[in-house]
Amino acid sequence: MTPGSTLALSLIVALVLAAGLTGWLAPGAPEVATLSVVRHGGVAAADPASIVRPGDGLAADVEELSTDLAVPPPPRVVVATVVRRPAGLAPAPVVHDVAPIFRGRASAIVRLPNGHLAVLLTAGAGDGRSRLLHVGELFDDRWRLAGLTMNEATLADGTSVERVPLFGEAIGASGGEPQ
Repeated sequence: MTPGSTLALSLIVALVLAAGLTGWLAPGAPEVATLSVVRHGGVAAADPASIVRPGDGLAADVEELSTDLAVPPPPRVVVATVVRRPAGLAPAPVVHDVAPIFRGRASAIVRLPNGHLAVLLTAGAGDGRSRLLHVGELFDDRWRLAGLTMNEATLADGTSVERVPLFGEAIGASGGEPQ
């Protein structure tokens, strides 16, 4: 054997012997934990839930950071314009065409157990839910359902009558006599 290999072999034997003696002389010494990322100072060996995996909590961290760094938007400048009308002229009343509104809200025609028809209306701007409109009931503040067939609804307000074709039918097409 060469002197270099003898020296290396004796160094290895000395390291093994030192490691053994360290364990024999200090049996209560704490074990060195493996490398892990721990949140909030928790002990990785005692609390496996405290070990952070790559990417865990990233969304919450970004949200915290965005609230910490948030800059409020500049205040909006509101410019109020006043429209002055000449004295003595009243604005014309707003008249809406009820047909497209009624047709847009009508979702189905329902035959009731008593044989009469009713229309199922979806929730509108003022209503919170869908409702069943029977013949004779008010559709809105002005129009009342005066008649109903499978293809057409008739709305009346006391002075005028509107025939509203439902579900793609042309005006004047009728599915029978109104109720």
